[in-house]
Amino acid sequence: MGLTGIQIFKMLPKTNCKECGSPTCLAFAMQLAAGKAELDKCPYVSDEAKALLSEAPAPPIRGVGIGTGDKAVKVGEELVMYRHEKTFINPTAIAVLVTDAMTDDEVDAKINNLNTVSFERVGLMLEANLLAVQNASGDAGKFEALVKKALGATEKGLILISDDLAALE
Repeated sequence: MGLTGIQIFKMLPKTNCKECGSPTCLAFAMQLAAGKAELDKCPYVSDEAKALLSEAPAPPIRGVGIGTGDKAVKVGEELVMYRHEKTFINPTAIAVLVTDAMTDDEVDAKINNLNTVSFERVGLMLEANLLAVQNASGDAGKFEALVKKALGATEKGLILISDDLAALE
């Protein structure tokens, strides 16, 4: 995923000027690799090296924000594939699925549960924080009506699911 300290060191100017706060360029490179220093602290790094080093630590999955305000959820932008390698930065998002093929009572019950149910697990309070709205019937009108209903019924972020691009517009 990320570059090692030696790989970063090869791109640095190797002046050992100490202006970055590290005793040597190698020490600074090791701090960069560990995420404990910023590349901007080195005044002599070339623009080419800046471009290469700024792209290197980019996460393999780009971050996406879902929702607005204090109910917004961020997913992706993780630097590790497995939690035991380091840690996941963003908590896992939990969604509840409703479809336009469900009855109004089923949809109302699921949205009510989304808004009210939370539980404690290992000292953490968990709750669903997204509502996934699916166009299962293929009818764009029913899908639009369900999306409008969902927007009015919850402040949680919405995920719109449809195979029909026109229905999403």
